[in-house]
Amino acid sequence: MIALILVGLVLSILFMQFVITPRVAGHLYYGYSFDTELAEPGEKITYSDRLVNNFFLPVSYISLALALPEGAKISEKNRNNDAYRIWLPPFNSSRHTLSFTLPRRGVYRGGRYFMETGDLLGFKSFVKSGKIAANITVMPRKCEDELILQTLGGYIGDISVKRFIIEDPMLTIGFNDYTGREPMKKISWPLSARKSKLVVKNYDYTVDVSVIVVLNLASGSAREKEKCLEITRTACEQLESKHIPYQFLSNGDVNERKEGFGKMHLNAIMTDLGRSELISYSSFDTLIDRCIQKRKNNGSYIIISSPLSESDRISLHKLNKFCDYAPCVLEAEVN
Repeated sequence: MIALILVGLVLSILFMQFVITPRVAGHLYYGYSFDTELAEPGEKITYSDRLVNNFFLPVSYISLALALPEGAKISEKNRNNDAYRIWLPPFNSSRHTLSFTLPRRGVYRGGRYFMETGDLLGFKSFVKSGKIAANITVMPRKCEDELILQTLGGYIGDISVKRFIIEDPMLTIGFNDYTGREPMKKISWPLSARKSKLVVKNYDYTVDVSVIVVLNLASGSAREKEKCLEITRTACEQLESKHIPYQFLSNGDVNERKEGFGKMHLNAIMTDLGRSELISYSSFDTLIDRCIQKRKNNGSYIIISSPLSESDRISLHKLNKFCDYAPCVLEAEVN
């Protein structure tokens, strides 16, 4: 009787060792996600994963190794790889998160995971691997050049004043609570009386100022072009902060964008700036011709470029003849 029990036990172990255990990895599901696809340089990004055991038996040993995109630095580890071990009961799951940073502008792809499980007797291991389909874009840094910031701030401030002057007070599209920053003429006194609080009219801009951000990548060093991207980011963010819709044009590998406003519009431009390889497809003169072709009434241009040559300035003078307002020219000088 004891012999039969021992034989049955040995057969069970051999069945688990050679039949069941090799199939364990096929019943493990690994999923992951990043908390963002667009990040600041050095911003903390969270990677979350979930390992699920769909098997009817527990998995006593699982070793999971992660290799994030090259250049990533996992918090407090200063490297792009990590590993941990767990065990999973049947029909159960385990979650794991880690934070990492990406140091500079660019698009980060790639990465892999390696999942190892062992056999019942510890003689053999089974490895399952897969790609981590990362596609994270790091946008340019903010411009910190004080002269550029002062020039840009003054120009956008002038645009805001022009919008205020030319808005059509007959087309009211809504109402907002009074914050103290709006002019008194915007207050709707009848509606304020009914609501027992001050509310202001939200006007439609029927004769609006047209703002076009123009990025020139046809000349300059790599450092100067990088600074151009930083200025472009800052210009778009300042226009957003003033609630001014804007169009984007470039002669480089950054997609053009129709006039728009809001988070989606800004993020699309920031993604394109982050992915740029600083390649130019046409000259500055050709870019100016396109600006003239696409011009609108009350057009304001923010021209961003590496230091302009004499021929570039001649092209810029050509644009001046078609503009209602003198363009704001921001040259990315690098010491």
